[in-house]
Parts: sequence; structure tokens; C-alpha cells
Amino acid sequence: MYRSICALAVLVMLPAAVFAQSGTGNITFEIKNAGNVLFSHDYHTKARGVKCSACHFKTFAATGNSFQMKRGKMTKRDFCEHCHNGLKGFDAKSEKNCMRCHK
Repeated sequence: MYRSICALAVLVMLPAAVFAQSGTGNITFEIKNAGNVLFSHDYHTKARGVKCSACHFKTFAATGNSFQMKRGKMTKRDFCEHCHNGLKGFDAKSEKNCMRCHK
């Protein structure tokens, strides 16, 4: 019985440990007619101190390509503009800031 409980605990905890380590790195969003956007997890989490949960499970799902970024949703502040609204981060709606992300 003890072995079964330990095995079950490992099976439950192992994916959580792997998932906790897998959220770093860069993501490139391919944006037509506006220039691609490079999102750096390290910059946001380490340099700026943003917690993963600030975006994941709220703004973005925590898995790979589970969403599509569209301009219509950007104007509703569903994605980057959730924080980049001029209060928490620079205002992504301001045309003077477009090139800060779009390359």
C-alpha cells in the first residue's frame, strides 16, 4: 500500500515539477503587416518581477499554441494590453510604442 501511495504521489508531482520549469525562453508571435513580436519570459519574470500567474491561467493558457493573437482582441486588452495599458507597462495602444515590440 505504501509503495502505491508513493508511486501515485510521484505521478502527480512529476508533471507539476516539469511544468514549473518549462515556461522560460522566448516566444515569437508572427504578425502579418505589423512585424513579428518577440516575447521574453526571462525579461518579464526575472528582470521585471512579473509572476507567471499574472498571465497564465488568466490572459494566456499555460500551454503552447493554445490561442491566436488577433488585433480585435488586442484592442479589447485581452492579451499584451492587459498589462501594457499605460498603467502597469507602456501603453501598447499608443502608436509611438509600436516599434518597442513589433520588429
